[in-house]
Amino acid sequence: MAVVPPGASSKFRPPKPVGQWVPRTRLTDVLRADTGWRLALIHAPAGFGKSTLAAQWMDLLASQGRTTVWLSLDRDDNNTVWFLSHLLEAIGRAKAGFDDELQQLLEERPDDAERYVIPALINAIDEGGQDIVIALDDWHLVTDKRTLNVTERLLDAGGTHLSFIITSRTRSGLPLGRLMVRNQLVEVDAVSLRFDQAESQSFLVDLNRLDLGGEDVASLYRTTEGWIAALQLVSLSLRDHSEASAFIERLSGGHQSIGEYLAENVFNTLEPDVLNFLLTSSVPERLCAGLASALSGVEQGQSMLEQVQARDLFLQPLDEDGTWYRYHHLFEGYLRRRLDRDYPGRVRELHLTAAHWYSDNGFPSDAVDHALAAGDIDFAVEIVESRAMWLVEHSSMATLLALVGKIPADRVPGQARLQMAIAWANTLLHLAAEAQGALDQAETVMPSDATLSDDDRFELGVESLVVQSCIDMYGDNVSRIGELDEKCFAQAGRLRPWIVSVGANLSTFKKIHDGQYELGLEQQLWANRFHDQVSGPFSNVYGHCFAGLAAYALLDMDQVEKQFALAVELGRRHAGRHSHAARLAGAMMGQLLYERGALDKAERLLEETHELGSEGGVVDFMISTFATLARIKELRGDSSKAAEILDEGDAVADSLGLSRLKLVINLERVQLGLKSRTFQPGLAPVPVVHGTTGQRLEGLAETSYQIFLTTQIRSALADAAPADGTTPEHLATVEKARYLLDRAAAYTGPRAELHARILLAAALQQAGLHSEAEETLLPALNTCCRLDLVRPVLDGGVACSELVRSISEELRLGTANYDYHPNLGSFLSLLIRLDLNTAVNGGTSRGLSGGRQLHGGPRRAFVPEPALSQREQTILLLIDKGRSNREIALELHLGINTVKWYLKNLFSSLGVSGRQACVDEARRRDLLKQA
Repeated sequence: MAVVPPGASSKFRPPKPVGQWVPRTRLTDVLRADTGWRLALIHAPAGFGKSTLAAQWMDLLASQGRTTVWLSLDRDDNNTVWFLSHLLEAIGRAKAGFDDELQQLLEERPDDAERYVIPALINAIDEGGQDIVIALDDWHLVTDKRTLNVTERLLDAGGTHLSFIITSRTRSGLPLGRLMVRNQLVEVDAVSLRFDQAESQSFLVDLNRLDLGGEDVASLYRTTEGWIAALQLVSLSLRDHSEASAFIERLSGGHQSIGEYLAENVFNTLEPDVLNFLLTSSVPERLCAGLASALSGVEQGQSMLEQVQARDLFLQPLDEDGTWYRYHHLFEGYLRRRLDRDYPGRVRELHLTAAHWYSDNGFPSDAVDHALAAGDIDFAVEIVESRAMWLVEHSSMATLLALVGKIPADRVPGQARLQMAIAWANTLLHLAAEAQGALDQAETVMPSDATLSDDDRFELGVESLVVQSCIDMYGDNVSRIGELDEKCFAQAGRLRPWIVSVGANLSTFKKIHDGQYELGLEQQLWANRFHDQVSGPFSNVYGHCFAGLAAYALLDMDQVEKQFALAVELGRRHAGRHSHAARLAGAMMGQLLYERGALDKAERLLEETHELGSEGGVVDFMISTFATLARIKELRGDSSKAAEILDEGDAVADSLGLSRLKLVINLERVQLGLKSRTFQPGLAPVPVVHGTTGQRLEGLAETSYQIFLTTQIRSALADAAPADGTTPEHLATVEKARYLLDRAAAYTGPRAELHARILLAAALQQAGLHSEAEETLLPALNTCCRLDLVRPVLDGGVACSELVRSISEELRLGTANYDYHPNLGSFLSLLIRLDLNTAVNGGTSRGLSGGRQLHGGPRRAFVPEPALSQREQTILLLIDKGRSNREIALELHLGINTVKWYLKNLFSSLGVSGRQACVDEARRRDLLKQA
């Protein structure tokens, strides 16, 4: 899960009364009278009972069945990401099952929170269908323009199920004019908040049990003007006065500051130990027993807090179990002024004590604030550095950068560790320029940073290479990764597991694109012990994805499925479904599901990854996201959406300088029959020499070159009509396709060879070389049948469709004179039915059913859908009779897994997801005889 910006649970609970509250019935009636409000604003200076009234209102709304959410604001909420994170946690605490995975999305898209998180939050509330009221207490502490804009958007676009109660000392920062015009505003000011005489009577006499007559109460009401904080101080002062009327008369004579006068009066009655406790514990914004003990030197901190609360000394509990407290703002201010006046030398010492306590107990934001208040910038830096890499490992980059933002700007550049952490955060946020700048600064100051030991400098030096290689990898550059073998892995015992874990992933990525797939898998096996020592999931998810990519190149599909599934599960379990890690893994799983024909599941996963845009991981992930998702949209018949997605991919390639991604986008435009754009890949010319493979290009250049060759071949097939006889143009395309197949087989593994073989078969068929085309395609068909891969053949084009139909017919007639997989006949029928099903459901057929062609040439005659086999018909008829899978297996003398295999193929080919639906669809297409 996401790392919520540290804060006490008390932020999410309204204040609780020490005894009882004075019921504010007249103000509650204001809220009841207006049922259409979107915002209820309570604004007044300190000491007027704003929070108390908001808490009473929330109790009322909860009794009406609304979900009530409380968030006490502080200065940290001027960081918009932290404000939203606190808000999401507050909603999650109040509403079980709320989509708290938005926290991780927020951490990973901090600059795009308004674009992604706010709409998702509003949608989640709307879809929940339950009214939610959010109370924001102390709104005046928020001054950041971006946070103000976010709240304004929630108020404007939050829908009918979302409303707010806001307490503040001012009316600023809210769209009050628009809300007022729309009759969506309820407003309570200081005049309304003052106790009237009856409420003053209830507070002083009924609740505080003071022996006061009506004239005394009336005099106090006139003197304090119903100011609630002053009345509270009066009640404390009068407890020890035998002559209440005389005290009240002196008070009503007028004093420069009623609050100061009454506070002094209260203080004069306190024991020295209680006074010391009040003064020393006033430094932090909130208190718990451990922090109070550390500040005051009193061992029994909890006991003292409860004593102060019992004496009504303005200490408010912030949670039901009495863990966290805070002083009333008015009283807190007085205590701090008194402390600064009487003990000026202790203030810095107390801030440092608070900083150490907060740091030791996992509250780095508060710790940094107090360290800075004490003027100890070095300690503030130390706090951030100690927490930095933990935040990086948990993909909490936004939280880290916000903590760094608290450090004075002139101190950040000279800290090597801090600069390295900033480089990591920006690298994982795909901010290459910012990452490079921080990394360069870290390397510059490393030799002169006096806080570093020789071991520190060694580790930071290796870490610098890993960060640089990571920046390069996201830019699709593997030139420096080879140095890791000597500088990182040979010294793994001297390095933090995170450095070795990420380094191993980088090395695996390079090995994949060097064609060293087995070595890549071995690298990940070696790295597992380091992945397991890293606290967050991000590096481990990448490791599984890269292992899956290596296995994919080898067509080890069991390993592919295992690795991608582990990546998805790990990302979702540790970081949430919406997390960056889970979405990247989803791109890889989506690619696999697409090739196996599970378009709905693939589309859902790829849509989620598509939201990442330019932050969609390495180029291999982006290829799945943009190219494969565009294919699915084209199959759905949505050519405009397919083109839009490819345009997005093209823009990302341009903005990040990703030439390999741009090559693939160009290929997809040709593949889908969309208008292609001229693109020079910047590769050195490699002549096509018949009968020779040629040298392998270095690293990613070989992959890019093969993509470029594929584009040229696809373009030639799209531009040329099928031949009545073999022409030089067709032969030139065939030779280029042979050359591609040779290079793929030699340099880029079985998967690339499979796709190149299908392309060569299409070129041979279009050239009129039918027999050789069949002979070329058959090994690919057997492989796809064995591995349950349907899309590689279906995406082969019209020429491949002709070959599938002809081979299917030969198998049906028994005239095939070649070896083939025993299930090939059923597999070919599945391919034809799948393609027809796409056309039946309004999508774009790639040729097997005779739909619109994507690669040029005249339309082929429509070929009827192949009939179901006898076995398939028998199974469907037994399903129609209500037989279970086990009963069907027993009756037909088959294994139960065999029955499931038949049903899986039937579900896929007929486009259904249920047993009876399968029977009904087969009958609708006249594929099933009546029983």
